[in-house]
Amino acid sequence: MIMQPKPIGKDTVLCISISERPSNFGATLFNPLFRKMGMDYVYLPVKVGPKGLAGAIAAVRALGIRGCGVSMPHKISVMRHLDRVHPAARRIGAVNTIVNQNGRLVGYNTDYIGFAGAVKEKYPVSKKAVLVYGTGGAARAAILAMGKLGARKIFVCGRSLSRARKLAREFGATPIRRREASGAGAQLFFNATPIGMFPDVSRMPLSEKEIACFEAIADVVNNPAETALVRAARRLGKKAVPGRRMSVLQGLAQFELYTGKEPGRKIIAGL
Repeated sequence: MIMQPKPIGKDTVLCISISERPSNFGATLFNPLFRKMGMDYVYLPVKVGPKGLAGAIAAVRALGIRGCGVSMPHKISVMRHLDRVHPAARRIGAVNTIVNQNGRLVGYNTDYIGFAGAVKEKYPVSKKAVLVYGTGGAARAAILAMGKLGARKIFVCGRSLSRARKLAREFGATPIRRREASGAGAQLFFNATPIGMFPDVSRMPLSEKEIACFEAIADVVNNPAETALVRAARRLGKKAVPGRRMSVLQGLAQFELYTGKEPGRKIIAGL
């Protein structure tokens, strides 16, 4: 049964997200879920630049904001402003979710949950080799996610070979040069960079010739909903995991952290 929401008032629980380039994705996911479940919550995306980060986190604490999603470029730098960081987020080295527990701010990372869940729906990673392209926070979450799915081997590459080597050492992966990507023998290519994000929607991290060397493609970019990389992979008959699906699944994990409730299957059907 879908409950009717209460009017917004003094008892309404506020959740926000902070980003230098905020989108309405979280608002279009969370606010309908709050309404469907009759919860007195509201979600608001907020634009915050690097210089405003400390003040924004202080406001989360002072105003009793229940939950705060964290996006680029704050996922790493925000950690020093928190009271505790969950072990998985500490391992990844990035936080995308803050929960205010009576004034104590705890950081989590639900990106790897969304990455693992979305890939698992489309492609069996167990005993397969994966190439993660990128060396930032998303790449770290992708490596952890693919490891939890049982990947046989994980390759890492990026614009900087030295950063790829450093990341590979930390996670027990294998660094390769960018030009070696299509010949590494990986079955899944995981784009963990912003390449292809709006407004540069025509860009791809791989050429179509390189895409043909993989069985499946996963793309962390969620704006646009179908990136040039995902379209090209589908056109070539490859399994394709869009970033929008990853975002939905990580968002549902955030929802549970913020509210302590799991939306029922009927409520999340079609997301």
